[in-house]
Amino acid sequence: MAENLRHLRALQAFDETATHSSLTKAADVLNVTHGAISRQIKLLELHLGVTLFHRRPNGIELTKAGERLHQSTRGAFSALQLGVKEVKRLHHRQSITVSLSTSLALKWLVPLLSSFQQEHPGIALLLDTNDAFADFDTSEVDVALRFGEPGWDGLYHEQIRNEALIVVAAPSLVEKISLPMRAEDIADLPLLHDAFNVGWENWAMQVGLSAGRINAQSIKYVDSAVLLEAAIDGQGVALARHLLAERDIELGRLIRLDQSSVPLNRGLYFVCRPGDQERITVRIFKKWLMSI
Repeated sequence: MAENLRHLRALQAFDETATHSSLTKAADVLNVTHGAISRQIKLLELHLGVTLFHRRPNGIELTKAGERLHQSTRGAFSALQLGVKEVKRLHHRQSITVSLSTSLALKWLVPLLSSFQQEHPGIALLLDTNDAFADFDTSEVDVALRFGEPGWDGLYHEQIRNEALIVVAAPSLVEKISLPMRAEDIADLPLLHDAFNVGWENWAMQVGLSAGRINAQSIKYVDSAVLLEAAIDGQGVALARHLLAERDIELGRLIRLDQSSVPLNRGLYFVCRPGDQERITVRIFKKWLMSI
């Protein structure tokens, strides 16, 4: 074992070179010189008694022996990296890295974080705002908060909230109109469209209007937070997710125009690695989320 470990640095130099097909790129990744990488590979070739790379005028190419070795080193170093990340993640048990969309962070979670900090001052929350779903195999994310349908095989997931769309607008847009508004009058106002939660046609069906009354030619917003800001600015009426709009309603920036509600078949889910839901800090965070 000691004999093999002596060549661990050389194996790493070989693996990076094989991965990038370049001595220079391997040197950049490992933060060493081109010559240092070349010397490590020559040392490894001498130890193994085989040639690992063909040196070509336009670069390098793995030999058959090099290809076989790379199949082993690629998996080994990947496993090492995952192991190091896991140890680091478990060591910092008093912190939780939470992955969530920017809209959810801005419109829901961030304004509520002061209460969590007051209740649990010893737990640090690190927010990773990213609309892409977290890869728990390669990241240090502990918890993902995602709006969608359950489909996360191999992961623990629990629904935190049901979700529905509600009709909201800035008070200035409807200041001379009595509330609740008639559906016909709402349909005559500029309607802001959410490209992800397409719901105005469903709303029209629910309130007894024909789908033809809905103007689909206006701007569509991919980001729910931007949609709500457009509504706050008085640009039109938004059919918005209740969870994201409730704080703006409480602060008087938005008002509900009627009592209609369009249910969604998606909700807000708490997702983590199997077993992590029993970690004390994760359990505390989940309990707090369920209470707000």
